[in-house]
Amino acid sequence: MKDRIIDLSLERRRSTLLAMIGIVIFGIVARVSIPVESEPRIEIPFYVITVVHEGISPEDARRLLILPLEIELKAVEGVREITGTGAENMAMVGVEFQTGIDLDVALSDVREAVNRAKPEFPSTTEEPIVEETATTDYPVLQINLVGRNTPEETLYATARSLRDRIETVGQVQLAALQGHREEFMEILIRPEQLATYRMSVEELYGALTRNNRLIAAGAMDSAQGSVSVKVPSVIESTDDLLDIPVRIEGDTVVTLSDVASVRRTFKDRTSYSHANGERSISVFVYRRSGANSIETATAVREVADGFRDRLPVGVNMFYSQDTSQFAAKQIVELQGNIVTALVLVMLVIFPAMGLRSSLLVAGAIPVSFLFALIFLWLFGHSFNFMVMFGMLLGLGMLIDGAIVVTEDAERRITEGETELEAYGSAAKRMFLPVLASTATTLAAFVPLMFWPGVAGAFMGYLPITLLWVLIGALLYALIFAPVLGTTFRRLSRGTAATPAGADGMWELDWSRLGRFAHGYGRLLSLAVRRPLVTVTVVIALVLGIFTVHGSRDLGVLFFNENDPTYAQVFVRARGNLDVEEAYRLVAEVEAAILEVPGIRNLNMFTTTGVGQAQGQRMQFQGGSAADRIGTMFIEMVESSQRDMTGIEVLEEIRRRTARFGGVIIEVRPFESQIQAGKPIALQFSSNERERLAPVVEKVREYIVNEVEGLRDIEDSLPVPGIEWQLEVDRAVAG
Repeated sequence: MKDRIIDLSLERRRSTLLAMIGIVIFGIVARVSIPVESEPRIEIPFYVITVVHEGISPEDARRLLILPLEIELKAVEGVREITGTGAENMAMVGVEFQTGIDLDVALSDVREAVNRAKPEFPSTTEEPIVEETATTDYPVLQINLVGRNTPEETLYATARSLRDRIETVGQVQLAALQGHREEFMEILIRPEQLATYRMSVEELYGALTRNNRLIAAGAMDSAQGSVSVKVPSVIESTDDLLDIPVRIEGDTVVTLSDVASVRRTFKDRTSYSHANGERSISVFVYRRSGANSIETATAVREVADGFRDRLPVGVNMFYSQDTSQFAAKQIVELQGNIVTALVLVMLVIFPAMGLRSSLLVAGAIPVSFLFALIFLWLFGHSFNFMVMFGMLLGLGMLIDGAIVVTEDAERRITEGETELEAYGSAAKRMFLPVLASTATTLAAFVPLMFWPGVAGAFMGYLPITLLWVLIGALLYALIFAPVLGTTFRRLSRGTAATPAGADGMWELDWSRLGRFAHGYGRLLSLAVRRPLVTVTVVIALVLGIFTVHGSRDLGVLFFNENDPTYAQVFVRARGNLDVEEAYRLVAEVEAAILEVPGIRNLNMFTTTGVGQAQGQRMQFQGGSAADRIGTMFIEMVESSQRDMTGIEVLEEIRRRTARFGGVIIEVRPFESQIQAGKPIALQFSSNERERLAPVVEKVREYIVNEVEGLRDIEDSLPVPGIEWQLEVDRAVAG
């Protein structure tokens, strides 16, 4: 069968070459069309349910919001763990499923459980939000709007207008604002007017409620046809609010404007947002699943740059956290590595095989890579750093088959065979060795395809990429290379020099070869004559390598710690801090960090309570201390433009912020979702909640005092503070 396939490809060389050209063209199309991202998108079997209820306390949030959700979620099949967090004004519940579960079914089950729990919530609770988690749930671009003396209303209106324009881009899933306050209409009641009209606040509230209700009117059918009916019933402007009739007595109509005034304003501030030390409103741009991150960022930049002419005086706009630049840099590096590999292959093979053979072997690299990209694109995979890592790993393996076949064919040609006979015989003879070599290489990586969990899904891109690269290399070595060799080789057999020892495959005259080959021949002969000694030396060498490596206690890392370009700074403080106090503390730390050389952009976000600047999921993935009052995201300049490494920049930040008392400052390199979280995490659970805190405090004290080498220790215990509890005598009050 294999002989027939090889003979058929050589007999119909034009068709074979056309197939190879088709692979190259299709591969280029796949390369242009495939989604590009910095890391693989891995769907995590973890869902976050957020329930907002203005004014609710953490205790009431646990009793009224979390417990009903937990009861319903426990009945969902496949749930591994449920985690709940109650905070001021809100509650969050994290649901983790067992690996291997159908994520669409899990999401549907979670939503059904939430719907079953909703009737148990207080009537004023907002609609619960269910979010799924993926490793690429971060913005591809952040756009910052800053205006030192610009009114808040102007900056907010500008940010909303920019957001609306960005969301029209096809690749954009969401453009979210950060650093703004929610706008609303405030009604200022005039008590003297209420007294004049003998009107109560309840009457006023009832009128507002009745006149701000959606009415579904439908349509009216008549002999002349069907006419849609619309009842304007929702308040949309200040005039609509002022014209609401509060009381009607005969011909007298008392409207809201007679007893109150209305103004547009903002809710009380709960957080502050800074960009490079100035107050800002930021637009976070999230791409759609499957969209190219580079194309998305480019399209958004075009829209944003076109919006610059509409910016009010005093408002500046700049970009930060552009992850597409990192992805583009990776692609450029990969393409550079491919070109370098082609050159190195030719330099290594050229002295031994000649120019034609080295070109023939080097052709395996682009053909194999383009072949792999076709199937990665067809199966819905993205072009990310794991794919590029797999390609670079396969770079040194994919030319082996082409070298073996080409070298054997060259030997046969020097023995007098024609190009067609030589390449056909070489491909047939080396078919099984090349196939076995490819299979053994893949066998070492195939187990990674069955690695369970999130890490397995992340690392699975490596063997998948290698699989398609090596299959492409196999096709090239056994099908395309022989056809190319017979088509383009024009070596004259009459003038060809016969290499030393080419008169027999195994009867070589080593003395006629060069010094290096002669030395290799003597060493090989010595090893073959003493097989027991050779095997013993190899085993001893392997054991010695493992022994020496183990004795140095170098440890084991899942991901190598590279020099960071991005970093995060978390500021923690305890006490009854209000928003302004927390802002002042974090702003002082921010000012000190901005003085550190090598920092390009710094985004700061302050808050008190749960949620934090990095999104709600951080509470459940990687731990988030309850006393965190501020988060900063740092983007450094390119390593070639600064004198310090990324690690040295982080150490300088730690040194300059160590002088601040009363706050805990934690500096971390930015981590992807697959690496997120502390290296060590201890979890405590009990059916008797009051017993947890003493145990956690005792363990923490032991770790801090007795265990060396640890830093940035945090816990999720409730933050101690002062709370006023009002005891109401209902009999007297009533």
